[in-house]
Amino acid sequence: MKRILHIAILAFAMFSFTGEYLCAQKIITVHKVKKKETIFGIAKDYGVSIEALQNANPAMREADFVLKKGMSINIPEAVPSTPSGTAVQGNASSAVKASPAAHTMTIGVMLPLHDINGDGKRMVEYYRGMLLAAKDLKKEGYHLTVNAWNVAEEDNIGKTLSDANAGKCNVIFGPLYTSQVRQLADFCMDRNISMVIPFSITGDDVQTCPQIHQVYQTQADITAKSIDQFMAQFANAHPVFIDCNDVTSKKGAFTFGLRKRLEEKKTAYSITNLNSSPEMFAKAFSGNMRNVVILNTGRYAETVKALEKLDALSQSNPGLLISMFGYTEWFLYTKVLQGKFHKYDAYVPSVYNLDTASAGVKRLEKEYMAYFKTPMQRAIPRFAITGYDHLMFFVKGYGKYGKAFHGTSAQRDYTPVQTPLQFERVGNGGYKNTAFMLIHF
Repeated sequence: MKRILHIAILAFAMFSFTGEYLCAQKIITVHKVKKKETIFGIAKDYGVSIEALQNANPAMREADFVLKKGMSINIPEAVPSTPSGTAVQGNASSAVKASPAAHTMTIGVMLPLHDINGDGKRMVEYYRGMLLAAKDLKKEGYHLTVNAWNVAEEDNIGKTLSDANAGKCNVIFGPLYTSQVRQLADFCMDRNISMVIPFSITGDDVQTCPQIHQVYQTQADITAKSIDQFMAQFANAHPVFIDCNDVTSKKGAFTFGLRKRLEEKKTAYSITNLNSSPEMFAKAFSGNMRNVVILNTGRYAETVKALEKLDALSQSNPGLLISMFGYTEWFLYTKVLQGKFHKYDAYVPSVYNLDTASAGVKRLEKEYMAYFKTPMQRAIPRFAITGYDHLMFFVKGYGKYGKAFHGTSAQRDYTPVQTPLQFERVGNGGYKNTAFMLIHF
């Protein structure tokens, strides 16, 4: 068993740093910027000051900031103005003690927190994101104690649980490995501790342990929800499947499943090929219905080639209506292809929304770099932002509802930066995350 008390990331968790403290603000909603809107106009519409809006969206204070259509803007709760000339500074913990609305809780993290392999490096980033959330929660009046243990794959988690601090936790995040779930679940049931399993596992302990909140959704679940979303969104459209000749693709479960559902509904669809001639390619499209394009790969090269084919088709047939139904890999391509995704009315089914242009993502990326002297990994979704959202969700929920918090739709009081959560109970057992979105470019 190794407690991570000597490295910088936990020193950050215990808030031994000092610096400027900004008065906490409750974010009540997120506003999508429309064409020609201004910061002044948005602030006026929501009844908040420009300064409050800038505090809730730190990127607005940067010299090169430009408000653009489609941006996500945090809208803070309207609060009485602070008297002119008043400033609050000092370390975060001393400022928090003055808050009458403080909540006190102990968080446990039992994950592989090391730099030996990919699992450890990803979990360190996830944990660092939790620390950024803990910093923000301190500002909002929460008294948090964060205990972290390095629980590698080969470790006996029972030794970790023998630490007296483990039993003092209100919520424990972990483990990463299926082999460690049962022992931790029994420990949490005995002590009525909430247990959050944040990533992929293969066991079914959630069905028998009421303390478990299982965040991970299987690919089969996601595929089924994606097909349901397609059928609901495009009930009156003409589906066009483009074979991209990618023998490595793992999208067959979705495309075959969707075709089966279309056939059951007796909905006609077309199949064409990325290498088809312009004439044959055009024959797959309807001239009097909206066409919805589905590729059978998420790879960049094939996606680019498909967009080029659609450009040529649209130029030859200017009245053609085309939408696209894609994959989460597209989030990696938005820097280059976002204009095309907008042009072709793209939809992406997803359990997260990595909007790299959003104020929330930019703020966390900037803070992560400032505190940890390294950028976030180029993963989708971002592990640090996932950790941030997870801790914010459970701490805020636990602070409001106590042991009655289960993260159901009626109890969601946190607007995520990237990773929404919504839990449903599994029989008489624990809770599974069912959050799902259809992102529209």
